[in-house]
Amino acid sequence: MKASLALTSLSALFALLSNVGLAADSSLAHLDKRIIAGTVVASGKYPFAVRLNIQRGLDEYLCGGALLLDNYVVTAAHCLVDSDTNAIAEPHTVSVCYGSNNVLEQTCTPALNVTVHRRYNPETISNDIAMLQISPVALKTGSVETVPVFTGQLAEKQTLTTMGWGKTSNNSTDLPTALMSVEIMIGTTKECRVANSDYSSPNGPEVCSANALTPGKDSCQGDSGSPTIVSSNGAVYLAAVTSSGTDPNNPGSADCATSDGLAFYTHVNYFMSFITLTTGQLPSAFTGNQKSSTDSVSDPSSSSSKNNNGGSTIVAGTATVLLSSLAMAIILSI
Repeated sequence: MKASLALTSLSALFALLSNVGLAADSSLAHLDKRIIAGTVVASGKYPFAVRLNIQRGLDEYLCGGALLLDNYVVTAAHCLVDSDTNAIAEPHTVSVCYGSNNVLEQTCTPALNVTVHRRYNPETISNDIAMLQISPVALKTGSVETVPVFTGQLAEKQTLTTMGWGKTSNNSTDLPTALMSVEIMIGTTKECRVANSDYSSPNGPEVCSANALTPGKDSCQGDSGSPTIVSSNGAVYLAAVTSSGTDPNNPGSADCATSDGLAFYTHVNYFMSFITLTTGQLPSAFTGNQKSSTDSVSDPSSSSSKNNNGGSTIVAGTATVLLSSLAMAIILSI
């Protein structure tokens, strides 16, 4: 069984900090687990990476995301859906923080709209993608930039770089403030099917990495939704966002970087039609100078969305219908 790589509640982490005698700094205590065996990302590198703070009741949760446009962020759906109620987060409860790799130097802005892929399945963690609309941010080289989506083919044993904010080991009580990154490697279809029998290749809806290929290195809880990138012809592209992980030999374990562990990342280009329908932009707005490969994208492009105007939008195919809050609540409960 796959487990999402997101989020431990603020209250739970406060308890952990008190047990080990550390100060529970409110600006840091919501951080959970993060990149394992990674390195600190230099200032100004990966300026498209954003941190998400999600308020849920009295608890605050951590995820990441990638800035695709000056007013849109892509992230993981499970970051924004309550696992107990399946309710989508209200936009005002989601803060998008950007402008620095140091969490203490970031600027945060509330989401205006939260759009979750309608076919997101919290049990299988499939179609694990969502979009956040924010007020346009001022793009600035080296601090706030967008990232183009990779449209090329991914291959087994290809190296990718993933990143995030959180703890640096399973048992660590350290809460660094810097963005961390680590190199991972795409697993073979055979080994990835041990955890997901539907897995076909890294060019389907998910990209799978195998810890056995990069021992001791992994993404972990708190990295959910954060960018996973590929370098091509000297440029950096967004390949995926962090989704879930498992150890087939110990499926009940929450540990990361286990020797036989597998991690799954949502393949962003596979869901290009979802992105274009959500934003109203053409694929070329997200692909930079690459040739778009949308003909190979088979995502059904349906979504559920909430906005700060009190209404909700359901997007299915090319039709958009505005619904009352009551009608939306009924639909979300089905």
